[in-house]
Amino acid sequence: MDEVLLISSMAMLVVLAAFFSIVMSRLKFPPLVGFLVAGILIANFLKMEEDAMDVVETFSKLGLIMLMFSIGMEIDVRKLRNQGKFALIVALVQLPLMVAGGVLAGLLLGYNMLQSICLGAIISGSSTAVVLAVLKAQGSLDKEHIETLILVVIMEDIGQVIMLSMLTPMLSGSEMSGDALIMLILQIAVFMIACFTLGLFLVPRIIDWFYKRSNDELISLLCIGSAFALAWAATKMGLDIAIGAFLMGVIVGTSRPRKAVEHFVDPLKSLFMAMFFISVGMEVSLNDLAGNVGLILIIFAVFAVCKFAFVYLGYWVGNGDSRVGFIASISLCAMGEFAFIIAKQALDAGVYTQSLYSSVIGAAMVSMIVLPIIGKYSERSYDKITTHMPKPIVSIIDALNRIRDGIYSALSEISSMAKKSFTRGLASIYFLIFLVIIIEAIFYLIYDPMSWWMSNNLGLSERICRALMVGLNFVILFYPLKRIMDSVRLILHILSMGKKKQNQNMDSEDIELAETLNPMILAGIVDILIIILTPNKLDTVDHLIVGTILIALMVLYQVWKTKTGRKGSSLPSFDEDETA
Repeated sequence: MDEVLLISSMAMLVVLAAFFSIVMSRLKFPPLVGFLVAGILIANFLKMEEDAMDVVETFSKLGLIMLMFSIGMEIDVRKLRNQGKFALIVALVQLPLMVAGGVLAGLLLGYNMLQSICLGAIISGSSTAVVLAVLKAQGSLDKEHIETLILVVIMEDIGQVIMLSMLTPMLSGSEMSGDALIMLILQIAVFMIACFTLGLFLVPRIIDWFYKRSNDELISLLCIGSAFALAWAATKMGLDIAIGAFLMGVIVGTSRPRKAVEHFVDPLKSLFMAMFFISVGMEVSLNDLAGNVGLILIIFAVFAVCKFAFVYLGYWVGNGDSRVGFIASISLCAMGEFAFIIAKQALDAGVYTQSLYSSVIGAAMVSMIVLPIIGKYSERSYDKITTHMPKPIVSIIDALNRIRDGIYSALSEISSMAKKSFTRGLASIYFLIFLVIIIEAIFYLIYDPMSWWMSNNLGLSERICRALMVGLNFVILFYPLKRIMDSVRLILHILSMGKKKQNQNMDSEDIELAETLNPMILAGIVDILIIILTPNKLDTVDHLIVGTILIALMVLYQVWKTKTGRKGSSLPSFDEDETA
């Protein structure tokens, strides 16, 4: 690489990034918008040589690694475990709903399933830097509530890393054979499990050992080198470099020299992060922005409405303060850094067109520009809405609040062991639903290649092979769905116990309902519905035949259980004096 080209490109990029970020800061906009504007202007008005574009791409990769490493270091696993219970509730409620909202919006806009899933992943997170800057400027929330909100954003980052990992095989699936795709999924699973178990247990101890025998500068170099090493390892396992850098950041964040490394990394992050966002902006065409203003506003509106509604719902479910929930919901209406990372990966994989990519980036920029404006009026908006809200809506909200308060009141009456069982039941339902989604995503990817492989190697007709794949899907889905229904039954039983203790004269209809629910039958019905709704090439007649066979097998199993005297799992009886 020509050193003159390298120096001149670096000079131009850094000067333009600094100039536009300063301009945007003076206009009360996030500096990140300045980096994007610099990239857009470079791409549309300055003609760069091909070698110069290679320089930008190299700097972009370095910037992505440093950015993700820094985001990972911000995540203190111990703090999340000790202080993040309410933030976890908000994140767990709103994150999957944001993804679902994005997927639904994408399908309604006419995009295919994979493009819609990418859109859901893109709009699911918020920008830590922008949100924190706006909250500090407003002064509408105290330090405790701001910390809670930042924990919510951090958990969104974790969720988007998981989504980015899941998207990798989906983005590659169309170009891979069935065997290679299955191997890629297994490699990713092994890599992620190793990082979150062995990595978090062993690597921080190694870093601490070296820290005792070195200084801040040397240990920082070791950690940065490790970030590049894990980023390289991630690419070898079929993941994006962002995943490896992020995971090493999380690992370093649990070690003793975390603060020293952050201090050392900050200047490097600022420099190379600017390079990354300039490269993102350079992929945007002004003609595409001008020609897709309507789509940009629609994507922004979907993001803003969903984010406000679902974050507020999370605060409501967590029994948080209504006023704080309203302000917090508005304060999170700025798309996060992962929006640009996921969008760029979708563009590079050919899933997003240049027009759609530009529209997503435009919507993200609009969200960052608009947030300081709408955030300024969040308190006044809350006062006006609550004052002038129509009485029918007030009545509905009061009824919903009574239901929520009744649940919390019932939980306050039960034993500590029952409360822990209730919490474990909810957690089990949440993560099992997540597992069901992963299973269906895998079957969606391998359905065609595995059907073709079975047809060619087993000598069966393609129709039978597809029916067998659907049957296999049913069998694998059944166990997690059965566990979900068991947990739902347990939760209803625990709530009924609490209500009964509140009112000793209450009848036992709720308890009878929990006892009469048959988890196996419910799991089978939901299983069949999921398989029918999941896209596959079986026609209606084949669906009816497969469904009838599966129902017949379930009935035969129930008859066998009845004849052999086998009973389903009984509901536990929690003693008031029991302690965990």
